[in-house]
Amino acid sequence: MPFTTGAMVGRDSDLARLAGAVGLVDSPEGSRGGVAVLSGDAGIGKSRLLMQLTSDADQAGWLTVTGHCVGQAGSALAYLPFVELIGLLDSMAPDVVTQVLGSHPSLSRLLPRRDGDTAGIADSAKEANPGLVAESVHALLTALGADRPTLIVIEDVHWADHSSRDLLTLLLTRAFTTPVGLVASYRTDDLHRKHPLHETLAVWDRIPHVTHVSLPPLQDAAVDEIVGSIEGIPSDARTLREITHRAEGNPFFAEELAASAVAGQQISGGLGRVLRARIERLDETAQSVVRAVSLKGGRYIGHELLARVTGLSEAELEAAIAQAVEHHVLETKWPPAYTFRHALLGETAAEGMLPGERLRLHKSYAAVLAECPELAPASELARHAAASGDLPAAVAASRAAAESAMEVGGPQDALFHLEQALSWLEDDDPERDEVGIRAAEAATAAGDTLRAVRLLKDSIDHPGPRQRPEMRAELLARYATRSRMLDLPVDGLGLTTQAVDLLPPDETPRRVLVLIAHVQQLVDEGAFVAAVRTGDEVIAMADNLGMRDSLLEIRTILTRVIEAQQDLDAVETYLRGLLEDVAGTDNPIQLRLAHQLAAVAHRRGDLGAALNHYDEGTRIARRLHLEWAPWGLDCRLLSGLTAYELGDWDSVADRLGLASQLTPQPARALFEAAGLAVPVGRGEPVPPNRLSALREWWYVDGMIVVLSVMPGIDLLGDSGNLAGTLEMTCEAAQALDKVWVKYHASVRMAALLAGQVATLAPRADTELRDRAVRTVEDLRARADHLIAKVVRKSKGADWDPKDVDVLRDSSTETWAWAKRLDAERLRLAWALGQEPLPPADDMVRSWRTAVDGFDRLGHVFEAARSRARLAAALRAAGSDAESRRVAEAAREVAVQLRARPLLTELDALSPHAPLGAADVDLTPRELEVLTLVARGLSNGQIGKQLYISTKTVSVHVSNLLAKLGASGRTEAAAIARDKALLP
Repeated sequence: MPFTTGAMVGRDSDLARLAGAVGLVDSPEGSRGGVAVLSGDAGIGKSRLLMQLTSDADQAGWLTVTGHCVGQAGSALAYLPFVELIGLLDSMAPDVVTQVLGSHPSLSRLLPRRDGDTAGIADSAKEANPGLVAESVHALLTALGADRPTLIVIEDVHWADHSSRDLLTLLLTRAFTTPVGLVASYRTDDLHRKHPLHETLAVWDRIPHVTHVSLPPLQDAAVDEIVGSIEGIPSDARTLREITHRAEGNPFFAEELAASAVAGQQISGGLGRVLRARIERLDETAQSVVRAVSLKGGRYIGHELLARVTGLSEAELEAAIAQAVEHHVLETKWPPAYTFRHALLGETAAEGMLPGERLRLHKSYAAVLAECPELAPASELARHAAASGDLPAAVAASRAAAESAMEVGGPQDALFHLEQALSWLEDDDPERDEVGIRAAEAATAAGDTLRAVRLLKDSIDHPGPRQRPEMRAELLARYATRSRMLDLPVDGLGLTTQAVDLLPPDETPRRVLVLIAHVQQLVDEGAFVAAVRTGDEVIAMADNLGMRDSLLEIRTILTRVIEAQQDLDAVETYLRGLLEDVAGTDNPIQLRLAHQLAAVAHRRGDLGAALNHYDEGTRIARRLHLEWAPWGLDCRLLSGLTAYELGDWDSVADRLGLASQLTPQPARALFEAAGLAVPVGRGEPVPPNRLSALREWWYVDGMIVVLSVMPGIDLLGDSGNLAGTLEMTCEAAQALDKVWVKYHASVRMAALLAGQVATLAPRADTELRDRAVRTVEDLRARADHLIAKVVRKSKGADWDPKDVDVLRDSSTETWAWAKRLDAERLRLAWALGQEPLPPADDMVRSWRTAVDGFDRLGHVFEAARSRARLAAALRAAGSDAESRRVAEAAREVAVQLRARPLLTELDALSPHAPLGAADVDLTPRELEVLTLVARGLSNGQIGKQLYISTKTVSVHVSNLLAKLGASGRTEAAAIARDKALLP
């Protein structure tokens, strides 16, 4: 009896584990559902195990349905297994499907046309949003589970298209509120090094509630049982042992070897030889049919398509198929369609074809599908046409396949088809630019902005002799717009100016697109008068042409003009008005509006409101399946950073984690950089190559520089690597100078570096210490230039460069970090004993201001760190009681955040903390003063001997007492002797 249909052998424990994972077990709560991933080599028994699972589920009263992924061309068909699955569910539970369609019309994208379904036909021209498609599938499965426990099986995920992998990831990640079991299976031996499923599996491995069942080879006893059940198998022990040995625990291999033995063939060679032998037993007509089926590329080939391709009569075709089925090469289904009993048979048949036969079959397929396109997806016509040398037909079919993929929300699959079409087009083909633009749109929708930029640049750099001026104008405008999403060295304003000059003054949609790009570049350059003038022209033109989405886009861009006037109330009112216009729609402009509202709140220091807006933007992006597209990505990223600032560190990993999504670069680098903040703040281990890996993406996006250098300063500084800290900070400043010139992050970077230098420089050699001080002062000058620029904008001609407090309400974050920078520079001067030494009271005042700044901003950790350093300043000033109170407030936050480096800093402040020589950072001058104090000299005597004022000696002595934790001069001398600090 064949293994695939006979009794299941040797898999009882695997079946029990799989049944438990999907909830097919008796429990007090009843059926609960669950998700699992089943893996194993080809022929290891996955399909047989799933057949038994679904059979058991059927007997338990569950609804069961299976969707299949297919190899070759089928892997490029968006949502192919779900189209099969939803179609089956429509026939099995039509009422539930109809009910879900009413609330989730996007489900119709995965359904065959129903009779009389005019609404679906009317909507077919629109591109389905993949997020809505995903939501609709989840809603349908949830509804089915509410009706009765439901088991969904998706087989052969190693052949799945990109969209299906993403949708499966979502279904595995999201819990079902009704009893729904979901199992996905894949071949492990089909995953080569660059197989796209590898990245998906890494994601699935990190989903905690997914059960992974990997099928190992069967024990010899189980293989013997399978082989022994096959009718006609030779009974001699030697043959059975040879089959078992050769099968190596693979039941399909064992069955194939046993079938060869039944036929009297010699057992030799590998599985390919056994499979070829099976095919070669067919007569020539049946073999030709098998070869035709193998080249089709999908799981099943319909009877009509196969008849047309082979050109056989009905009688001849039926006889050939009957023979192939009898010899277990093909299987049938109804309506009449055929597939290989095992995919390996199809692969073997295809590999055995001669080049001429392969070409003739491709031509036959292409001719039939061109005449009858309803017999297979457009992607198959494209594949066969290209293989037969008919590139124009291949391009047309590939473009059609791309549009079909976009209709069902598969931009990654659309990008595959469009790039395939580009590979078939000559540089001077006028169609090439249209395909390139559409490919860039698909790449952007898939979140691969860098790919979109490169596609557009290729069309610009290789225009061909027949490139039309208006098409070049559009390419330039789109290239400028996409490039600004990154930080590539592109003259955006120059590009859009050139684009505008290439177009006639006629009012056209293309001119609106180009002018919108031009306005954006004008705004970016601060040319607000020209931006408003051109913006008015675009608004009038878009209004005349009825381009509502373009009107919203240009008005959103012009918000920056209001923002430049520092009137945040007016900006917020304007943005809320625009958001009301698109509320409840699927317009992606909602993402940008939510992002800008969050930015306004953040500038005010209202981090709670900013987080709410970012979270709302993230929800919208997920609903529209635009989480990795522009603005959607930023909302999610900044929600994680804002949660970090608010002290909600435990939620940061969930917000920034990539466990539930596949992320293209450079977005992945952004999230990995942002994800460093919490582990660095907690003193947790960070992979040693993480910073260097992130630096590889600095040239693409300045935000990656900022997000990696800020925690990087603390990471290297806390480890004592002052030289590495300086090197990384200088490289970051140079990188940001190239792309941003003046940037608010310069203030924060200078303050963080000054803090680490104040801690590390006293123990450094003279050359490194001097270099560190120069670097801090250089960054301080950059910060001062930025602050002066912002203050000048706010105060006009009547401004004072030191009037930083004007930023308190309009740029709260920059104001807080500016105060922190002032305090850190005083701490640095104090730590190094620079003369004149800053008075302790000045340090206290400066650190109080820094604490107030971060309290106003709401940055929990930096407020606590500033309090720790205020406590140190208070102690140096002799205010021990207040120092202890302030330090305790900082410690409470540090304990809550589990911030070990900050706790270590606070421990050093404790008067009872044990000190070692390495724990006391004394400057060379302080060591001189300490030596003379230990000899019993007064402040005046010390001043005369060292040629410094008595007041300066007093400051040094106060600093020594604070660092040593001593209550007086005698105790300080004793501690110094105990710790070998004195010669």
